[in-house]
Amino acid sequence: MRPLVLIADDFGLSPEVDAGILALVQQQRLSGFGCLTQLPRWFEAAKLARGQTGVSIGLHVNLTQGFAPNTWYRPLPVLIAKAYSGLLPRAKIRASLAEQLDRFMQALDRAPDYVDGHQHVHQLPLVRDCLLDLLAERNIRPWLRCTAPLIAPKITLKEWLIAHLGAPALRANAERAGFTLPPAFAGVYGFNQTQAGYLALLDYWLHRVPADGVVMCHPGASSAASPWDPIARARAVELAVLQSAAFADLLAKNQRVIRRLGAA
Repeated sequence: MRPLVLIADDFGLSPEVDAGILALVQQQRLSGFGCLTQLPRWFEAAKLARGQTGVSIGLHVNLTQGFAPNTWYRPLPVLIAKAYSGLLPRAKIRASLAEQLDRFMQALDRAPDYVDGHQHVHQLPLVRDCLLDLLAERNIRPWLRCTAPLIAPKITLKEWLIAHLGAPALRANAERAGFTLPPAFAGVYGFNQTQAGYLALLDYWLHRVPADGVVMCHPGASSAASPWDPIARARAVELAVLQSAAFADLLAKNQRVIRRLGAA
């Protein structure tokens, strides 16, 4: 059986997202979940996270959505453009990352098991440098998610951008600094699938992702789409599939077992 690292993003975003993620944890259908810590409801959500065992709990850093008053953020296209033109404010990026890490540690009384980024922002120029410096200064060694090499049935512009915008540099810099990164990444699609379509994607990813590769998912209980959560309907589709007997059959067919990264 080859280990698979199945990671859910966005814990803390809403009660619906939290409920979906925790339901999968109870079914032992997740390796871990990443937390958004800027929302006003974070400390309440964290009370639920504290009781979870057998899963990794990570920090899912955000720089693209204004989840709370005075949150520094820029829409993703603007953030990317400023990152590659050298116009991001280092002090504000560093302060935002530090605050998000602090809120994680205050609520859970420990460091995160891993760090990744909402919309993969942790890989962008300057952002990755600030993140690696912050973790080194705090003497924290979580594993880091990297979107390259990316496993996908078709490379559209979305997949190409996710695999190339900062991922190779993050991998090189982080490995040089002694951080662990999984060998490959999957889970990217247009959030537009039926249950049958998402199950087919999972079959593709499970067959091709190497041992200890990461598959990203975004499960959540059913709720209406909103400016904060435009993919709410896709979350419900993912949750239904990941809870299903058909997904258990896919794991067996592909000889996969869901485990935390590095677990025996």
